Amino acid sequence: MDTTGTGQGQCVDDRTPMPVNYVRNLLELIEDFGLDTDRLLARVGLDAAAVYSPEPALRFDQFRRVMEGARAMGGDPAIGLALGRQLTVTAHGLLGYAAISSADLGEALELLERYFRTRTRLCLPRLRVDGPWVRFCLAEPYDLGDIRVPYLEVVTAALVGGLRYLLGDRFRDATLILPYPAPAHADRYAAVLDMPVVFGGEVAALRFPAALMREPFALSDPASRRMAAQKCEEELQRLEADQDWASRVRARLMQAEGMLPSLEQLATSFHLTSRTLRRHLAALGVSYRHLLEEVRMARAVRYLQANLPVQKVADLLGYADPSNFTRAFRRWTGHPPSFYRH
Repeated sequence: MDTTGTGQGQCVDDRTPMPVNYVRNLLELIEDFGLDTDRLLARVGLDAAAVYSPEPALRFDQFRRVMEGARAMGGDPAIGLALGRQLTVTAHGLLGYAAISSADLGEALELLERYFRTRTRLCLPRLRVDGPWVRFCLAEPYDLGDIRVPYLEVVTAALVGGLRYLLGDRFRDATLILPYPAPAHADRYAAVLDMPVVFGGEVAALRFPAALMREPFALSDPASRRMAAQKCEEELQRLEADQDWASRVRARLMQAEGMLPSLEQLATSFHLTSRTLRRHLAALGVSYRHLLEEVRMARAVRYLQANLPVQKVADLLGYADPSNFTRAFRRWTGHPPSFYRH
C-alpha cells in the first residue's frame, strides 16, 4: 500500500495519457491572459511541437507540469475555473458529440458516466438519483498532489458549463459540492460558476433536481448519438484492455458508493468467478484485501481533509466503532486521523 506523500492512495503513473486538446485550451487561455506561452512551455520542459503534434495525448507528468507552470506564471489561483469555463462540449471529442445528440439530460449523463474514462482516468463519475434530487459525483482514484484543486476546478467548471450549454436557462436550482475546505479564492467560485458552491463535501458532486433529467435536447439525433456512442465504446474497450486487473479493480472500488463490494460481487460485475479474479490479482502480486484497504485509506484521507468528523468518516467506511477506524488508519498511514484534518 502506498503511504508516501499525503497518503491519498495510488499515485498517477506518469505515463497515463491526457487528451492533448485540454492542454491546448490551457495555453490559449494563458495567451488570453497576456502571458508568454513559449516561456511557459520552456519552463516546464516542453515545446510547441509536443503540444501541437498529431499525437492525441500527453503524459500525465507533462500535463501536471503545464498546470503547475500556468498557476505559477499566471498568478491566478482560480485559473482552473477559468479553463473549465473555456472548455466547450465539443472539446471532448466523440463523447461531446454523443452528449449533444442525446434525447435528454438523463441519456447524456449516462453516456458521461460510462465513457468519461475515454477522456480522463483522473476522476470517475457516478450518477445517483436520491428522491427528487440527482447527484453527478466525481470519485478520485489517484493522488494528484498539488494539482488536485485546480484539476477538480477544471472538471467541475466544464461540467457546469456543458449542462448550461445543453439546457440553457432550464438548468437551475443546482449546487456544486467540493471535497476540500474553502480555498483563499472561494469567492471566485460563485462568481465564475453563477451558482451556490459548498465546500467540505465527501466527494465532488453536482446536485440538481431530478426533473431536469427528462429535459429534452434541441439537437437530439438518435442516429448520430448511436454512432458516436459506438465509437466511444470501442475506445473504452481498447483502454480497458490495456489496463491491468489491479487498475480495473481499483477503479470499480473507487466508483462504488456506500459499502464497498466483496470480491465475489466484484468478480460477478466483471463476468468472472471470484477464483479467476483472485488469480489475476495474484499474478500482479496484489490481493483484493490490499486494494480494498488502499481505497479505504484514500477515502479516509479525503474525508478528513474535507474536515468531516472522525465519527462520520468511520461510519462512511463501515466502522461501527471509531476506535477501530483510528487503529486501522494508524496502520495505513503511520499517523492519527487528526494529522490529516485542516
